[in-house]
Amino acid sequence: MSLNIKAWLAKDNLRRVAGLLWFDLVWFSTVAGRNDWLWLAIPVVAVQIFLSSTRRGFNWLLYVKLLALGLLLEASVVGLGILDFTGGWLPLWLIALWCGFAAMVTTTLDWLSGRYLLAALIGVASGPLTYAIGSRLGAAELLVEEWIMWLAYGVLWGAYMAVFAWLMKASEVNYAKSS
Repeated sequence: MSLNIKAWLAKDNLRRVAGLLWFDLVWFSTVAGRNDWLWLAIPVVAVQIFLSSTRRGFNWLLYVKLLALGLLLEASVVGLGILDFTGGWLPLWLIALWCGFAAMVTTTLDWLSGRYLLAALIGVASGPLTYAIGSRLGAAELLVEEWIMWLAYGVLWGAYMAVFAWLMKASEVNYAKSS
């Protein structure tokens, strides 16, 4: 099977890659910089939100739902005593990170819409990794053995991404009805 470079470089793929790369900047400025880098993180997150919101079919209600679910995920882990974020219970840098993530995921991972199992597997595989890296960067203190954090975030991120895939599918159906 040969790779058709021209087809791969289609607008949607470039948008997705650019969105992921931009989110790397969001992640780094919020997690590595935390409150000290908010002067950089806030404009970077604002650009992420703006670029996502200009995409055809962007849905603000979906964005708010994904943001709220993400913050609930974090509050649950803190409430369970699994970790403690640097800067407080839900520090501003973490809220900014979720604002960027909720925008990014709707435009770069839109291909997961309706693919619940695949979305869950991606969540299980990638979600805990970011927290392991973040805790090593000083963004959070693990209050339990690391394997418990991996297990908890694996379950939560698997569920979050499955719900994301479901919400994206529902959003597409509603968008198609209103068009």
